[in-house]
Amino acid sequence: MSFIEVSPVYKYAHKALDYRSMRQDLISGNIANVDTPFYKPRDIDFESYLSEAMDEEFGRSRNMELQMAQTSSKHLSPLEQKRQGGTIFFRDGHMARNDGNSVDLDVETSEMGKNSVMYQALVASLKKHKGIFAYALESSKNI
Repeated sequence: MSFIEVSPVYKYAHKALDYRSMRQDLISGNIANVDTPFYKPRDIDFESYLSEAMDEEFGRSRNMELQMAQTSSKHLSPLEQKRQGGTIFFRDGHMARNDGNSVDLDVETSEMGKNSVMYQALVASLKKHKGIFAYALESSKNI
């Protein structure tokens, strides 16, 4: 049995690393386009996707979706849509400059810093997770 198969959380930690890396690329792109006319900063929302996937994996029910009312039996049922990953969106809410660009360098650098810290925390937790199992296996040899 490998380390990956031991804990179901392990695969979600790797997905989170992938998304953190993707977010770092998006933020870097926003900073690189700080002087591009009409550029809108992009970001990715993956925390809600990972939370939903983990709730499904561990059997936790947290249905926060507003159900559509059906007042007649002739109404069509809504389609079930399952998200396959994070959602890339345009981060808005900042005043656009005269050239139409709405990248705020202060916001982007602070978001990059937060993302970097979260990435490093995930790497550290995965190393710790692996170390715990390695220690348990090594200790069992001495019994």
